Amino acid sequence: MKESKTKHEMIENYYINLIKKAKVLTGEQLPSENEIASKFNVSRHTVRQALNYLVQDGWIYKERGKGSFYSNKKQSVTRKNVAVLTTYISDYIFPKIISGIEEELRRRGYNLLLFNSNNDIENERICFDNIINQDIAGLIVEPAQSTINNLHHESIKKLEERKIKYIAINSSCDEENSAYIVVDDEQGGYKLTNYLLELGHRNIAAIFKADDLQGENRRKGYLRALKEYGLSLDNNIIGEFITDNEEMYVEQFVRKILSIENRPTAVVCYNDKVALKVIDSLRKENIKVPKDISIVSFDDSSLAVSSDVKLTTIKHPKEEMGIKAARCIIDMIEGRIDKPQYIYSAELIVRDSCSRI
Repeated sequence: MKESKTKHEMIENYYINLIKKAKVLTGEQLPSENEIASKFNVSRHTVRQALNYLVQDGWIYKERGKGSFYSNKKQSVTRKNVAVLTTYISDYIFPKIISGIEEELRRRGYNLLLFNSNNDIENERICFDNIINQDIAGLIVEPAQSTINNLHHESIKKLEERKIKYIAINSSCDEENSAYIVVDDEQGGYKLTNYLLELGHRNIAAIFKADDLQGENRRKGYLRALKEYGLSLDNNIIGEFITDNEEMYVEQFVRKILSIENRPTAVVCYNDKVALKVIDSLRKENIKVPKDISIVSFDDSSLAVSSDVKLTTIKHPKEEMGIKAARCIIDMIEGRIDKPQYIYSAELIVRDSCSRI
């Protein structure tokens, strides 16, 4: 006759089954000992016996002062390293994105290996070679110069051959069904331009980055808003720069639009960094913001409130995006999802860089 299970074995099997059926996430917290005791109508001593077994056999882990958390013995994941390859690391919105990724990876028992392409295609290729030749389970990547690159087919093929999962942030990879997490940049361009139109502006200049998809999509939103208002397109007041000539281009662009007889009353800027450069260039010409020209931008970075002109801008989720990217890549590695695609809605943050016409 088969022996009936002890009470602590019943508890153990219950939580093991939850893990095996992927009904819980790695790193998700178990109920408290009191809650478990109440659920199974047993003593806390019995609960501790069960939890100690689960810890010993690797199904859960404990953190002092915090409680018990699910592990995932079901998944035979031996590689616990996730590479993060971004265009930049140490400035602008990137520290917060990387901080969010690192915090979530560490909480879930993964290690972060950080790479920086400096938004250069050749540097990115070298980084890919380094990543592919290491013990990597997954990759979170922001593609360099994404309108002219969109990740190298050869590099993507190598990732897939080595069964390395990957997800893009702030852009998408080359295939239509790739995994990605982005902000709706076209919607952002539309919202910023529409906001200026509602303030009475009709002669609205814009400056975008031409060698990444964010710039391309923000430009589309800007054009869509103008079209809806029945305004004709004036290419003389639309500027496009690339990574290599940003510094020089912005000042030249500002001088150009100021030289036009019917000069613009507002400028939509690619991001907060560009917006501050535009403002500095305007100041050199004794043009005041927002009294003479209104300015809007993207990303709601720390720069947006760093000067006396507080920028109206589109919010970038930064740390939240980093956490979500980490969760998605772990779920991909551990087999719970295939190719997640997530788009953050563009949120307009209104400050004092615009005036009504």
